[in-house]
Amino acid sequence: VLTIAGLVALGALVWSIPAALLGQPEMQVTGYGSNESTYRWYADHSAEIMPTAWVVSLPTWVYRVAMWAWSLWLAFALVRWVRVAWQTLVGPGYLTRPETQPAESG
Repeated sequence: VLTIAGLVALGALVWSIPAALLGQPEMQVTGYGSNESTYRWYADHSAEIMPTAWVVSLPTWVYRVAMWAWSLWLAFALVRWVRVAWQTLVGPGYLTRPETQPAESG
């Protein structure tokens, strides 16, 4: 069961890395005909002065660099995790039978 769960997790990681590196980030931009590439503003009518709006924005390459760094870290971490899992799987005590102690005669 543990091996199957590990293989499913590995498959999910292998599938998610290309999707994260090559996909477009979902920016959650909606309303007034806006989408991920166009942001449309509208002006409300008010008798008083409205506060000014501001936006913090980064280019898409920053997102791609962050996803690349995460993928690189994940690849190295996965190699370490697989090594530890393999040593635990084939090491003494998991797949081998424990040595039986001779019965004490008393």
